[in-house]
Amino acid sequence: MKLNKLKYISFLLVIAFSCDSTDLDLQTNPDTLTLESADPDLVFNTVQGNLFFLDFGLSGFTTRLTRLAYLFGSYGDAVSQTAMNGAWNTLYTNNNNVEALADFAETDELYYHLGAAQIIKAKNYLTVTDFIGQAVYTEANNPTEFPNPNFDDGSVVYNALFTEIDEGIINLEKGARAPTTDIWGEGIAQNWINYGNSLKLMMYLQTRLVDENASRAGINALISEGELIDELEEDFEFQFGSTGGAVESRHPLFVANYISGTPTTGYQPNGLMSYMKDSMAVQDPRMTYYFYRQTLQNPDDPDLDLLRCDGNPDYLFCYVGDGYWGRDHADNDGVPGDTNLRTTYGIYPVGGQYDDGAGIPASSTPATGAGIYPLMLSAWVNFALAEAALELGTTGNAVAYLESGIRLHMEKVFSFAPGNHDATDIQAYVDEVVAEYNAATDAGKLDIIIREWYLTSFGSGVLAYNNYRRTGYPSFLQDPIIAAGNFPRSFFIPESELNSNANPDLEQKSLTDKVFWDTNPDGFIN
Repeated sequence: MKLNKLKYISFLLVIAFSCDSTDLDLQTNPDTLTLESADPDLVFNTVQGNLFFLDFGLSGFTTRLTRLAYLFGSYGDAVSQTAMNGAWNTLYTNNNNVEALADFAETDELYYHLGAAQIIKAKNYLTVTDFIGQAVYTEANNPTEFPNPNFDDGSVVYNALFTEIDEGIINLEKGARAPTTDIWGEGIAQNWINYGNSLKLMMYLQTRLVDENASRAGINALISEGELIDELEEDFEFQFGSTGGAVESRHPLFVANYISGTPTTGYQPNGLMSYMKDSMAVQDPRMTYYFYRQTLQNPDDPDLDLLRCDGNPDYLFCYVGDGYWGRDHADNDGVPGDTNLRTTYGIYPVGGQYDDGAGIPASSTPATGAGIYPLMLSAWVNFALAEAALELGTTGNAVAYLESGIRLHMEKVFSFAPGNHDATDIQAYVDEVVAEYNAATDAGKLDIIIREWYLTSFGSGVLAYNNYRRTGYPSFLQDPIIAAGNFPRSFFIPESELNSNANPDLEQKSLTDKVFWDTNPDGFIN
């Protein structure tokens, strides 16, 4: 949804408190509220804020794993045993707020609040389950009866989430008043219904390797109902503001790269930049929106040692060319003094500067940081339907969905800097992808669908991580240039939970353990 920045500011003030906390376990309930002391609109604000924080936090890990952002060092360094602590805490403390809204629904008929909160709860559970492969669901948030709760297998959680989403949709259909501030759904129940159904679409697609028939039937039913996010105006996205200071409202990646110039977040992935620049007959029209070149000069300054990798056979790219200075996947070499020279984020999606070839430092541009975090885009729904049509034979034409997904996303990106794209290049790009698709084998067709979906995921890595594990595509992703270890097929159980849950059956898992819907062989991806 398109978000009002004034709404965002008030929303930020409400949720800032909930984020300033240490990791908590399932037996700690700081958000427990009584009906007498709680305002249902403020409770809902916290719930919808937690939807953003959980997804955005985990995206920081997965963009690096999937080469949508630069990864420094090994996979093990990037995914520690504490990586899931924040998401775990957000999930289970948020459940208490959802229960409070259930009480309000019963006493004050606030069914819109509850329905949307149930869909948020399902999304949060879905993300955690997709990362770990399991979660505490049946015995969650009940420390009196279950002081050391058991984990449920991912397939059990998935089945429960389908029910949770359906119940949320039923509540949304009751016609109750909307929350005072609804930053995602804009106070329109149908928007939440479309989002809930789009989540179900992703779940059916995710599980197609374990139950093809159920996935086919479920997706066909969703297509028939026609209540999916399939138009730009329905996109679910978090809108950042443009102000700094005591309350920082700008996109965190803008702050890191345009304000502080943090080296660990400042490099862009050479593999992605090279692909978008050189793989097609025309450069990807979105490239100057995604990436901003702070200089157009070649990296030939010996004082900065920017070509330290030149001639080294371990590097596939080293330098992409045309002013695009990034790093190869997992490059853990030292960081030279190139903060104001290396390529950084552009105007989409972080609210940086559109690259018009000026080649000046990012900190000297008028960029505002008023970017977005995409949570569910109409383009992604079209790519999901394309994969389903190809792999499951569901309703619709796969190449038509593919083309629609590309065009929807380009229109979205170009809205950030209108008038800075060439319609001829857009048509040439689409024509080349469609021709390539029509000439490809079935495996090649899937690679193309996931590749184009991947290119639209810039700025959000959660679905890209799922797609990579499910399909092994896109095939152009660069291998690590160092011995980076095994690719994480899942994340660790949070250390905070291991330290607080005395269940004798609970023990740490391995990063190579696969989640229930990942039936692909070991070593399938790297």
